[in-house]
Amino acid sequence: MASFNCFILALFAALMFSSIDVDLTARPLQQLPLLPKIGLPPLPQPTIPTVLTPGSLPRLPSIPNLSSAPKVGNARKSR
Repeated sequence: MASFNCFILALFAALMFSSIDVDLTARPLQQLPLLPKIGLPPLPQPTIPTVLTPGSLPRLPSIPNLSSAPKVGNARKSR
């Protein structure tokens, strides 16, 4: 268990030192002047579908009447 804790501590230290390099590299990039913004062409507006009225929808088919299942008697025959 102690070796696992040592591994976690070493992993945390490695991540911490690697983030220092990223911070030192990113700092000069934040000092650059702003680049001009490039305009995007206007995007087409989507069309909104019209509201469906109850008469415009097709009717659903009716459920057919099912006959009841036949009754099953005792499968064992007496002799």
